[in-house]
Amino acid sequence: MIRSSLLLAGGLGTRMNGREKALMVLESSTLLERSLFVLDDVSDEVIVSLRDEEQVLDFSPYLHERKIVTDRIRNAGPLAGMLAGFKRADGDYVFTVACDMPYLNRTLIDMMFDMVGEHEALIPISEYGRKETLHAVYKKDAMLAAIESALEEGSRSILSPVSFLDDVIYLDSEVIRTIDRDFKSFVNVNTPEDMLKLE
Repeated sequence: MIRSSLLLAGGLGTRMNGREKALMVLESSTLLERSLFVLDDVSDEVIVSLRDEEQVLDFSPYLHERKIVTDRIRNAGPLAGMLAGFKRADGDYVFTVACDMPYLNRTLIDMMFDMVGEHEALIPISEYGRKETLHAVYKKDAMLAAIESALEEGSRSILSPVSFLDDVIYLDSEVIRTIDRDFKSFVNVNTPEDMLKLE
């Protein structure tokens, strides 16, 4: 199985006072570099989703000839990035993750690729019972069709395409705990205050 990973880094940073979230530095590395370091290790290819060519230029020192996609649909949130990324992916399955999760866990992602089997999606459940749809493995063709259907309906929620899938399995939080006891994989940075807490 060819493993693709899609890193969604095209957000507008509205809660970061307009700063590029992916280029914020934690422990001497940008959030972008931290994610790429793990994804390169667990994937056959890594695709980085950015919002436009201007952002591609800003990020170019970190991209190192990786596959880059840009949004073709405006104001569609992560679904725009996923649409472009899934179209570009070579793998049958795509691990999809937001760039604001600085503590990705290789072992957990590896296990998720192994566990998805022939299912259309494998979505982790956090310790608080939340479906972590932006830290999940999706079957490329099925999810691409689901994203297109959701966008045609005018929906922008990441949960919308999941509702079009027929065969979704969920990774129980207790299983995750055996690998990532403190659920650090799902810590995400939304505000400058969040970043300060991590620092």
